Amino acid sequence: MFYLTEEQLTHFREILEKQEATIRFKSRLTVPAEPDGCDVTEVDNALGDKVFAELADIEAAKLRISQRQYGLCSDCGCTIAEARLEAYPSAKRCTPCQRLHEQHHQ
Repeated sequence: MFYLTEEQLTHFREILEKQEATIRFKSRLTVPAEPDGCDVTEVDNALGDKVFAELADIEAAKLRISQRQYGLCSDCGCTIAEARLEAYPSAKRCTPCQRLHEQHHQ
């Protein structure tokens, strides 16, 4: 089974921790004045759901790092391209499996 090196795992852990800190900081910012025709509560709920999902994805990725499963697709078990992990560090699927997942969950 493929595993990233300790140096690579440390690199991705640091990226994930920076993303987490940024998301937590930004989520503390208040929503600006009520958008036209939009309920501020709905905006808050949508933003809250998005923030929660992003943080949950980051936590799951950090758990995969600690379990030495980071970089392996959760669907097929193949390696996730390093370029994909650089672009989307919390990726849990390889590109082909992610495409299939999106097609089936639209």
